[in-house]
Amino acid sequence: MKRPWQLLWAVLIIAGVLLAAFLIRAGEGRLLAGFAAGLLAALLLYVFYPLSTPVPVPAPLPASPEPGERDVFIPGRNFDEMLKRIGSNESMLNVILNSMGEGVLLLNQADRVVLMNPSAEKILGTSEKEALGRHYLEVLRHPVLSDLLARAKAEGDLARGEIEFSGPDERTFAVSAAAIRVERGYLLGQIMVFSDITSIKKLMRMRTDFAANVSHELKTPLTAILGYVETLLAGALDDKKNRVQFLEKISAQAQRLHALIADVLQLSAIESGSYLEAFEPLELSEVVQQAQELLKAKWEARGMTLVLEVPGGLKVWAQKEGLFHVVENLLDNAIKYSPPKSRVKLKGEALADGRVELSVQDEGPGIPEEAQGRVFERFFRVDAARSRETGGTGLGLSIVKHLVDRMDGEIALESRAGKGSTFRVRLRAPKEG
Repeated sequence: MKRPWQLLWAVLIIAGVLLAAFLIRAGEGRLLAGFAAGLLAALLLYVFYPLSTPVPVPAPLPASPEPGERDVFIPGRNFDEMLKRIGSNESMLNVILNSMGEGVLLLNQADRVVLMNPSAEKILGTSEKEALGRHYLEVLRHPVLSDLLARAKAEGDLARGEIEFSGPDERTFAVSAAAIRVERGYLLGQIMVFSDITSIKKLMRMRTDFAANVSHELKTPLTAILGYVETLLAGALDDKKNRVQFLEKISAQAQRLHALIADVLQLSAIESGSYLEAFEPLELSEVVQQAQELLKAKWEARGMTLVLEVPGGLKVWAQKEGLFHVVENLLDNAIKYSPPKSRVKLKGEALADGRVELSVQDEGPGIPEEAQGRVFERFFRVDAARSRETGGTGLGLSIVKHLVDRMDGEIALESRAGKGSTFRVRLRAPKEG
């Protein structure tokens, strides 16, 4: 853009040239010298201050890599090119990737690794330094992964799948793969995201197994009840010698069915989180006494001795109904699986770490070491035939474990084959004041 004073100087220069020519013709030498000096000054100003301001020329954009260069991994260039094309800031991108719980793997056009965040390093068991520049199949060889990347390239859409890693610590990951494209469909690379869904899969399997086990457990007493009823209706109702026996068996199976339904409902309520609400300081000896009175007929009928060693004034921070069911289930379990005329010992004591421990010791057959890790699972029975014979549902210890966990406590088992079992529950003591 021309400036006004520069235009003025141009006009003056032209006028000066015309006037100089006129004066030369008229013979005015002094005036000619003055005009010549002015003309020289105008020319100097015009040279040092041009008539227009030059427009800056923009720097040329970096050219896209040639087709032959796309399959070559050059550390730094590939990554920088991807960042520029995506329009991301490198430092901000690193902060985000390092903070993610999901694993992120970035590949170039030749399916070679150009970026791997810390979560991906843990998932794949290798470091970014070792994986950088290698083909993804050298880092993780899995048919599902190859299929996802091929689909993402071909369809241009997000491809999803699941990958299972076998071994001592089995894990399942949901994997998403997407192609990164820029103008005119040019493929810049691909990105994969790994999300750990092991706990979700485990929960789904547990729910499926739970539904199957409940159906099986309900079917057994119902089949027995229907069988006895059909026998009575077929003519055994007039058999005075056997009909009482049949009715007793129907009653026993109905009670078992009732107990199973009650345990299932209780377990569902505990898992929903609505079962335990109000926590308060509770006198442990009072809760133990209530459980003892409820089960008195059972242990007296078996000629067993119940030893209580719970000092007065010993309090725990718990929910009243939940604590009662913990004591009841552990005591009932000890009575069921102990031989007649044996002894069951229930003890309470304050620990040095500020917690209270409740232990229930029996003189039963004990639990084999290989089964001790599963005793708190739903419907798990060490001796299935004996458990059904005693009326057990297979849910008692699972209910205890859930209740103890909800009350922020711990439960442990000590057992030796032929030497009995001891269950120890540790709960918080109330805060003083």
